[in-house]
Amino acid sequence: MAPSVTEWIRRHRIAAFFVLTYALSWSIEGAVKLAGMEPSWTTWFFEGFLSPLSPGVAAAIVLAASGESVRGWVRDILKFRVHPKWYALGIGIPFLITYAAGIASWALGGPVDWSLFEFDPISIVIGIVLGTLIGGGQEELGWRGFAQPELQERYGAFRAAVIVGLLWGGWHLPQFVFPGGMRADWPLVLTASYFVGIVAFSILLAWVYNGSGGSAFLAMVMHGTDNSTQGRVPLDVDVVLVGDVVNWESLVSMYVSHAIITWGVVAVVVAVVGIQLSAGRRSPSSSAPQLED
Repeated sequence: MAPSVTEWIRRHRIAAFFVLTYALSWSIEGAVKLAGMEPSWTTWFFEGFLSPLSPGVAAAIVLAASGESVRGWVRDILKFRVHPKWYALGIGIPFLITYAAGIASWALGGPVDWSLFEFDPISIVIGIVLGTLIGGGQEELGWRGFAQPELQERYGAFRAAVIVGLLWGGWHLPQFVFPGGMRADWPLVLTASYFVGIVAFSILLAWVYNGSGGSAFLAMVMHGTDNSTQGRVPLDVDVVLVGDVVNWESLVSMYVSHAIITWGVVAVVVAVVGIQLSAGRRSPSSSAPQLED
């Protein structure tokens, strides 16, 4: 790496992190689309695994350019010995929000059929594990493991979480604008609810990260759990599917309810712990092997 580039990264750590994150991820996803690759395990490897690793890779590049130990950083943020309540909250809250949104959608006449509901603990556990490690949770190495603590030193925890949420949402833009993107055919109201909801979820992830003593692993678990709840609300496929095409308009009540409820949970959290989101309880960089309470 050229000395001038290294110096710029050292002086502009946050900007460098986001530039690198976007550049790495969008290059991967753009290459897949330009190559005309059909959906397969190969495309998932690039778009579903490598691309979500870009925030962590970008953070490692910034830390290395700044002369800091990447190995030490990974050790510090992947602490898993924290109070069990943080696991309960990190796993329970995404399920609470998802099923509450399902109930709200059903009450509003949405295509929810609770007679089809099944509780399968084995698939839930498998979904959480996969979601945490390879299904989106790996993004948290960068979002919460680097960007959140860097930004909250300057702006405070709540504002930092909002900033991360906005840029995290923007990072997903290829899914909405690239031809064939997984969300390219969403109606405007679903797109808006997604971006509104992701900012709220960023605040909850920041709270879990800070409250657990700076454990990005707990944020990974919460993020992976949220992703694993997709598809767990039983839907009336005769309404949701028109042939082989998803009728996204039929899911408006579900997605809008999800965003509103997520912000409701944020309001409760802030009312209880304040806008510092538990950031002052313990230095996020501390690696003492003790349980957080």
